[in-house]
Amino acid sequence: MLTEEFLSFVIADDEYGVPILDVREVRGWSPVREIPNSPDYMKGVLEIRGEYVPIVDLRMRFGLAPAVVGATTVVIVLNDAEKQPLGIIVDGVSEVYPLSEEQIKPPPHVSAEIDHSYVRGIASVPAGHLILIHLEALFDVSQLVAPNQEESWV
Repeated sequence: MLTEEFLSFVIADDEYGVPILDVREVRGWSPVREIPNSPDYMKGVLEIRGEYVPIVDLRMRFGLAPAVVGATTVVIVLNDAEKQPLGIIVDGVSEVYPLSEEQIKPPPHVSAEIDHSYVRGIASVPAGHLILIHLEALFDVSQLVAPNQEESWV
């Protein structure tokens, strides 16, 4: 049985997961440089080893209240589909779960008004349920930091 590992993190008491192979690093919170005319959930950019990484408040992208930085707040730096970095602000990191495809169930269809395109599936884990997300469905990194904006803030 083939398994894939997922890094889980918490947002507003719910546990979400992303493939561990997409995770570059987990960092403590540090201030970001704001970018004018960016979406509300785009908090800015962070320079990491000479590379500017867009930082997104995942709570706001999910339509929740903005993140309140606390002792457990972290930034998970991920690779998007084009292997470009993207940092997401989360309330805390939880576990690494090995899951087989058989353990991952499709998301339930609740209503047409709810966009479930970002949900890859749901898996049962010891702490409850893990919502696996498709980052590509939530963000287009090239649109977060458009080339014509880069020159104005670098």
